[in-house]
Amino acid sequence: MTDHYDQLTPAEQCYWNVYTRLRQLSDWPAFTDGQSQAKGSALAWLQAQRKEIWRAAQPPPDGDGGGWEANNRSERYAQLQDDSLFAGSPRHMCQLPTGGGTDTEKVKISEREMWWNQSSVDDQTKGWRENNVGWLTDRRKQVWHLGEDSGWDTSNRQSRYDALCVATKTGSAYDRWLDGHDATTGADKPTGGGGSSRARAVSIARSYLGVSESPPDSNRGQPEPSGWQQRVYGSDGVPWCACFSTCMAWDAGVEGSSSAAVSYIVSMAQAGQGMFRGWTTDPSNVLQGDMVIIGCTTCHVGLVASSDDALHTIEGNTSPGSEGSQYNGGCVAEKHRSRSEVVGWALVDYP
Repeated sequence: MTDHYDQLTPAEQCYWNVYTRLRQLSDWPAFTDGQSQAKGSALAWLQAQRKEIWRAAQPPPDGDGGGWEANNRSERYAQLQDDSLFAGSPRHMCQLPTGGGTDTEKVKISEREMWWNQSSVDDQTKGWRENNVGWLTDRRKQVWHLGEDSGWDTSNRQSRYDALCVATKTGSAYDRWLDGHDATTGADKPTGGGGSSRARAVSIARSYLGVSESPPDSNRGQPEPSGWQQRVYGSDGVPWCACFSTCMAWDAGVEGSSSAAVSYIVSMAQAGQGMFRGWTTDPSNVLQGDMVIIGCTTCHVGLVASSDDALHTIEGNTSPGSEGSQYNGGCVAEKHRSRSEVVGWALVDYP
C-alpha cells in the first residue's frame, strides 16, 4: 500500500496520529473510556473528511471544479480509506520511559508519546491533548505525596515518579533524561562509557555471533544456548530465538518479564506488558535493541541491530546465510531481513 501521509493537511495528520495511536493502545489493560471515546471521534472525523474530499472533487455544481488533481485530493483520499486507517501507524513518536508504572500510567504515557511532537489543531484535539497531560500531571503529584508521606521504596514509586516527570517535562528527572536522550525521538544518546543501554544490548548480542547448538539440531549447548533457555524458560531443548533476544535486553539493564514463545512476546508487546512498551508495524518507530518478529506471529524473533535500519538484525537460532533453516538454524547470526518477512516489532522498554 502506497503511503501518502505527507500529502495530508495538518489537521488530517493530527487526527490520523490520534486515531492510529489510540487504536494501537485499545487492547492494553486500563485503556480508558475517555481514550476509547477519543478514538471513535477521531475515526469519525477522518471518515467525514474523506467524504468531503470526494464531494469537493466531483464536477460542479456538487464539486468546486478543482477535480482530483487539486490539493492532493487523490492521495489524501487514498490515505484516508478504511483499510489504510485500520492498518496505519502514528508518526513522529517520542519514546518515553514507563518502567514500573501501573497499567493506567503506561497507557497514558504511551498516548503522550504521540502528543509529544503533535500540536492540537482545533478545540477537540486541544481538549484531548490537555486531558492527557493533565492526567499525567495530577498522577505525578499524587505519587510524589505518596512517596513523601509513606516512603519511596515501595510500589515502584521512585521509577514511576521519574517516568511521570519525564512525560510532563518537569524537574531533575526530566533534565537527566534530556542529558541521555534525543528530545524529539527519545532515542538514547551514545555515552563515553560504552554507549546507551540499547547499544549495549546489540554489542552483547554481537559478541555471541557464531555460537551454535551442541550437538547440532538439539536446541542445547553449554554454556549457551542452554543458559539463555534456563533463564527465560526454566529448562532447555526448546527453540531459543526468543530466549536469546530476551537475555540480550536483560543483560543491558532492561527489567520486566518476557517469554520463550514468540506469540507471547507479540501479545505482551501489543498490551504493553512485561519488558515491552508497545507494538508497531511502522519501521520508522523502531529503535536499536527492539525485537523484530519474522515470518509469522509464532515463527521467529531477533534483535534490531541499528536504529537506522529496522531490518538489520542479530538473531539466535537461525542460519548464517540464506541456506538452512531461518527460524531453527541453531546459531547466532547477523542478518538483513526483507520487509515482506517482517510481521512487526515489539518495542522494548530500555532504561
